[in-house]
Amino acid sequence: MMRLNRPGTKPTLSPLAAHIGQQLFKLRQKQLATMRDVSEMTGLSHAFISQLENGQSCPGAQTLWTLSQQFDVPISYWFRGYEE
Repeated sequence: MMRLNRPGTKPTLSPLAAHIGQQLFKLRQKQLATMRDVSEMTGLSHAFISQLENGQSCPGAQTLWTLSQQFDVPISYWFRGYEE
C-alpha cells in the first residue's frame, strides 16, 4: 500500500521509497519520537528524515543500518509487507 503524498510535496521516487518512508513514519509514531528526535539520535538531518518519510529520498544501506540500530529493529523491518 503506497501512501499518498501530502499536497504540495514532490512525487515519490518509487513504491519502495514510499514503503520505507511509511515504515519509518509508523515506527517513529509508535515510539512517540519527533523528526527532530530521530535526527538527533541518528545524526541524519531533519530535512532528510522528512524526505524519507515522504518517499522523496530512498535510503542507502548505511542509513537503513543506522535507523535499525537506533530503533532496535532488524534491517528486514524496512521491507516487511512490501510487494512489487
